[in-house]
Amino acid sequence: MNVLIVEDDPMVQFIHRNYIEKLNAFNDIYSCMTVPDAEHLISSKKIELILLDINLKIGNGFDFLCNLRKDKNSIEIILITAYSDSKLVGNCLHMGILDYLIKPFTFERFKESISLFQQKKVELSAQEISQTALDRLLLPFEKNPLQADTLDKGMTEATLDLVYKTLKRFDHPFTIQELVQASGLSHVSVRKYVSFLEKRSIISSQIVYLNIGRPYKKYLLN
Repeated sequence: MNVLIVEDDPMVQFIHRNYIEKLNAFNDIYSCMTVPDAEHLISSKKIELILLDINLKIGNGFDFLCNLRKDKNSIEIILITAYSDSKLVGNCLHMGILDYLIKPFTFERFKESISLFQQKKVELSAQEISQTALDRLLLPFEKNPLQADTLDKGMTEATLDLVYKTLKRFDHPFTIQELVQASGLSHVSVRKYVSFLEKRSIISSQIVYLNIGRPYKKYLLN
């Protein structure tokens, strides 16, 4: 997956890039400071998510968003801006943005946006979508069996929610690698959340022994 940062402040652009690199969720990270450069990048690269500011030195982020939708371009967009005008926010939502972050924001809130993007990508990868899957998209912060105040250090409720909802889709014992592929998260992150869930008896594991090679674990929702 590839992401594009459209931000004309070099320091803010650096912060966005640093946040994305910490999450280890994308293959390539592109960045630019103007709308013309953004238009060139989306026409020449496979961009799946845009982090978009509104007030740019050359071009306007909202106009860029409107033109994308006018051209039937469905790239996912997270608006990241200091503007908090309710009319503007409403217009952006009407244009089908994925999320709207008002500067300044926390790293945890940023992670929730990226988790929402990953969850949507997983749900819409199926040939058909069920009402339950739609509910997960339209009501993304549905409560799971664990509360935020029980999380270990470095964990977020949004990522736990994504892992929990993804593993619920398996109708058979699954491996860490299968959950990595289904969730879009890194192997390290998935292993951490699976361990967390297993310790709290939300899931259980069984060891599979092979004639050749090391044994491995499979997991199942209790």
